[in-house]
Amino acid sequence: MLIAALIAGLAMTECTTIDDFSGDEFGRWRTVNDGVMGGRSDGSARVKDGVMVFEGNINTNGGGFSSVRRGLQGMEGATHIEALVEGDGRAYELIFQTNERYRGRRVTYRAALTSETHDEPQTVRAELSDMPTTIFGRSVRAADFDASDAVEIGIILADGEDGPFELKVHKISYCR
Repeated sequence: MLIAALIAGLAMTECTTIDDFSGDEFGRWRTVNDGVMGGRSDGSARVKDGVMVFEGNINTNGGGFSSVRRGLQGMEGATHIEALVEGDGRAYELIFQTNERYRGRRVTYRAALTSETHDEPQTVRAELSDMPTTIFGRSVRAADFDASDAVEIGIILADGEDGPFELKVHKISYCR
């Protein structure tokens, strides 16, 4: 009976693809590095064989982050994100923006997207509840994340470690 209940619960999950990098959607992604704050990190994304490759080098002298981002039109009812990734063991995060503001600036909501080092894609799940809120990496108080108000999603590496990075993203979806 417990197994039937678990299976029924799994069957109720419905996911909507944000991007699987098989078409023109990749053109909506843009890179934002710490150079916007005087930093020296260098990162970018490209599509190779239907996979987004987010790679570069983090330099914590004067900054220390690299990100890729794209616009959204809400994720009504979303409870979590599922991403099929091949990681390098570094601590990536998903970042989201809504219309929530603090002192006139958009608030960023953050969720862990950490994966182990591996040679095969693995599905990583990021919960959208109780996400820390920041502006320029500093904690701020803000309203809880409202998925229906999401206007941007991104992936950021800001783990405080210098050196090269590479994250391969096969697919990213939001789920209800």
